[in-house]
Amino acid sequence: MTRFDETWHRLLKWTAGQTPSERLAALVLDEEGYESIDPSHPLGGKDGGADALVKKDGATWVMAVYFPRDQQTIKTITDKLASDIAAAKKKVPGLTGLVFVTNQELRLADRETLRGLDPDIDIDLIHLERLATILDRPRMSPVREQYLDISAGPPPILVSAEVVGVARTFDFSDQVLESLIEIEREDLIKQRDKLIERSKKPQRVQTAMTPGLLEALGLGLSEPHTQPPMSDDEIARRVNTLREELTSRWGQCQDYLAAIAWPALHFEITNQEKSFLNNVQIILTFHGARGLEYAAIDTFKWERLKDPSWEPPAGPFGHVVQNFPRINPAGYPISWDHNEAGDLVVTIDLPELRPHPPWRHNGNDVVLVARDPADTVTVTYTVTAHGYGTYFESDPIALPTEHVDMFDSVQEALRAVDPTND
Repeated sequence: MTRFDETWHRLLKWTAGQTPSERLAALVLDEEGYESIDPSHPLGGKDGGADALVKKDGATWVMAVYFPRDQQTIKTITDKLASDIAAAKKKVPGLTGLVFVTNQELRLADRETLRGLDPDIDIDLIHLERLATILDRPRMSPVREQYLDISAGPPPILVSAEVVGVARTFDFSDQVLESLIEIEREDLIKQRDKLIERSKKPQRVQTAMTPGLLEALGLGLSEPHTQPPMSDDEIARRVNTLREELTSRWGQCQDYLAAIAWPALHFEITNQEKSFLNNVQIILTFHGARGLEYAAIDTFKWERLKDPSWEPPAGPFGHVVQNFPRINPAGYPISWDHNEAGDLVVTIDLPELRPHPPWRHNGNDVVLVARDPADTVTVTYTVTAHGYGTYFESDPIALPTEHVDMFDSVQEALRAVDPTND
């Protein structure tokens, strides 16, 4: 078994000679963003003071490589770099910089000394610690295997997950609550006024008898209604009761509207390697946000905005339309739940993930709700795959939080079920 710092030790104990060291150095510079890398004579021959010419930010630099076996004294290293600088300046008049790639360990003070050898040019030191860190990157495993004989193992898991959508939160929810209460109060007043108006008018008895027979029997007109209309106090009492009930379940009411008026999240998964991945699982955690089961907006019911548990009354034959829970087919790739902190956790299971094209899921499964008014929700994810004894963990992703006027969502839902609604 190789030790955890095997790369570091094999670099320091370099025995492969100059040719492999120059080719390894060229690949390292490519990884570090240098461009137009033009080696001189890695197989031997006069290079005129440059192991390679390279470009950095459009300017010409020289690469110098120094890979002795074992650690050398700082004087030996300094003399070697000073010699390389002098030769490079002769080869490239007006030289911008020199990148010195070495397997030597350099302390902080040594690095300062070496960078100050020539104030006229920039000196980039890729020393032992930095070199080992570069080569230990997952995507450098083939280079590490080729030049240090450290097995690369299976290709690294390099998978990116993109969340298509945003988190949302309602604005003006308190005002919507007050509007619903006011609508109920106005409806009660209208009912009261209508009852008063009807009580003033005699009501004709509904019958098949002729008017003459009704008059003979004294049944032509009924007595005025005797049911007393609601008082202002009774209306106030009912409104207060509604306020208490509505306030107690207002969070559920907002969730009902959000699930039905907001779009669901969608996902895109990209395999950035050239190899297939099998039995892949991506777990995304939305920190500071929760999920709601998506519902089609054309199923909106006004009564459920006030009480999500409301069910329509039975029909003429006692039949009530049931709302059956959604059941996904076997092998459906998306599932979701909440962790102990209340954060939404979405799990994506893929039997296979190809290098191309990206896997996209546009199904409507879960709506994302921000739990606090922050501008963003942080998303992290892990990836595992068959044949890998480890997992890939992403850097945090910042997902925007959108503030939605609750009045607008109510109007959108109403228009969806009744396009003539204004």
